[in-house]
Amino acid sequence: MELPFNIPELNPDQWSLATGILVGLALLLFGRRLYWLMFATVWFFIAMLVTHMFLPPTQESQWWVIVPFLVGIAGAILSIFVHKTALRFFGALVGAYVGYHLLQPYVVEPWPWVGLGVGVLMGFLMVMMVFNGALILLSSLLGAMMLLEPMSASPEVRMAVTAGLVIVGCAIQTRSRPKEKKEKD
Repeated sequence: MELPFNIPELNPDQWSLATGILVGLALLLFGRRLYWLMFATVWFFIAMLVTHMFLPPTQESQWWVIVPFLVGIAGAILSIFVHKTALRFFGALVGAYVGYHLLQPYVVEPWPWVGLGVGVLMGFLMVMMVFNGALILLSSLLGAMMLLEPMSASPEVRMAVTAGLVIVGCAIQTRSRPKEKKEKD
């Protein structure tokens, strides 16, 4: 049986880009409600970095995709059970990711770890002080960074677009607060 339309064939790079955009949009717009997706994404990125260090990607080996995917799923499941503790750790990880990418164009070698350190501290402290607001801000930041990953532009343009996306993401997530449960009399 033939379909009445053609399904486009996507190569792995196109699937990766499409997945990154979808996950980035989900985190930007619904990150507070989908906190498990944030954890899965961060653990996926960490596992991807570690896997690429120890197992360079080749055509024959699919482990560099499978291992990060499984680690991401495990991170999502773990985040459901240890929500607050995992969120503090997550705040530090997202802070490191964001701090590194925002300060990378401005910090010269051998000081790129400064962005990591500042980001870790800011992310952890933000989660400790303001839990719900931090969840909204960190998910918006991570979503914006994922959406901008394939963008090639000057650091100033990337920073301006990141700020705009974060503002939009925070506004949407703040407006869509869950309705409070009515108490039964």
